[in-house]
Amino acid sequence: MSALPLAGRRVLVTRALHQAGRFSRELHALGATTVEVPVIEIGQPESYEPLDDALKHLDRYDWLILTSSNTIERICNRASRFAVSPANAEGLKIAAIGEATAETAKRYGFRVAVIPEVYVAESLVSALGEQVRGKHILLPRAAVARDVIPDALRAVGAEVDVVEAYRNVLPDAAPEQLRLALGKGIDAATFTSSSSVTHLAEAARMAEVAWPFAGVPAVSIGPITSQTLRELGWPPAAEANPSDISGLIAAVARLLAPSEVIRTSRLRLMPSTQQTLRLELDDPAAFADLLGVRLPQDWPPGEYDRGAIQFFLEKMLKGGPEAVGWYGWYAILEGSEPAALVGCGGYLGAPDEAGCVEIGYSICEQWRGQGLAKELVQALVDRALALGAKKIVAHTTEANPASIAVLLGCGFQQAIGSQSEQLQFEINRSS
Repeated sequence: MSALPLAGRRVLVTRALHQAGRFSRELHALGATTVEVPVIEIGQPESYEPLDDALKHLDRYDWLILTSSNTIERICNRASRFAVSPANAEGLKIAAIGEATAETAKRYGFRVAVIPEVYVAESLVSALGEQVRGKHILLPRAAVARDVIPDALRAVGAEVDVVEAYRNVLPDAAPEQLRLALGKGIDAATFTSSSSVTHLAEAARMAEVAWPFAGVPAVSIGPITSQTLRELGWPPAAEANPSDISGLIAAVARLLAPSEVIRTSRLRLMPSTQQTLRLELDDPAAFADLLGVRLPQDWPPGEYDRGAIQFFLEKMLKGGPEAVGWYGWYAILEGSEPAALVGCGGYLGAPDEAGCVEIGYSICEQWRGQGLAKELVQALVDRALALGAKKIVAHTTEANPASIAVLLGCGFQQAIGSQSEQLQFEINRSS
């Protein structure tokens, strides 16, 4: 498999089209396939009158709080109509929320005095402290934004004017784009604002897609976005820290990067994912390229047939990232280029309440009789026991003496009373 940590992962990007570039590029650099479904377009406010009035009378204000790059671009473009420069307004102090916003502000000539550590009301109030008590603050922002920050500032004695600088609008194409994206599968959905959450929920409703998306974890840029996700019934699986694009990329990588690679003396075992299973079913050549392996002619081998692959995929969709590692594992024989895919093994799910897990495997015909099955099964047994399994079961038949030998060689014992057509073998550590 590619050494890139997000190889084979499909990540939903919901940012506005003009803002998705860097985010998508850096995810690509980590190996991800980005699925861009912009759910935000920047539109005009219902009226420019409140914003224009504020910009014409900046001498009323002691502080200007900049909450996004979109805000900065809009107010500067609007102010130019009146030959006004907010960046040079005398006596006006600037607070920019987030490093990215601060960088944009500096490019527009603003001298930023305060940058809160995170985009939450408490952090902003803490950063401004007593400086804003009794002061007049201008807060331009998107329409229908949450009132957490202005309310928190008013609570410490500031006078806050909130004016609309733009509106976040759901693009007409978003519902159909979302439907198509989900049809091909995604491994995570990313959110960079509360608006991206509410707009994606609306796109899902219009596309008649169930919300939240089954088996898909949400990744949030920060606490306010996370709160919106929770309010809409989709608690985030990961949250960026710091609350910026770099932090969001790191959160995606932590969530989706393969958590395990099992190595034996000859094998490298890689867990199956939604993407690898889909490619096995639909595009075997792309599947082999993704793993960086030579695909045997008899793939998939033995009882690991299309029905088993589809079963694993359904379980992975239902279980999300936590299911990875409790279904399929690919057995890759290293030492050649490309490495050989010799078989697969895995579990029928995580241990049940009693700590019992079932194990199985299949080896391609040309690689049988070389002890690879025993290496594969032993590695899966060791993993299950290390993760708390109390009992491991496996099934075979009297007509398969090679399989019986593998199981006995890995410490299994035949269960009393099991029938010849379905022999049960067990490792029991519950006593």
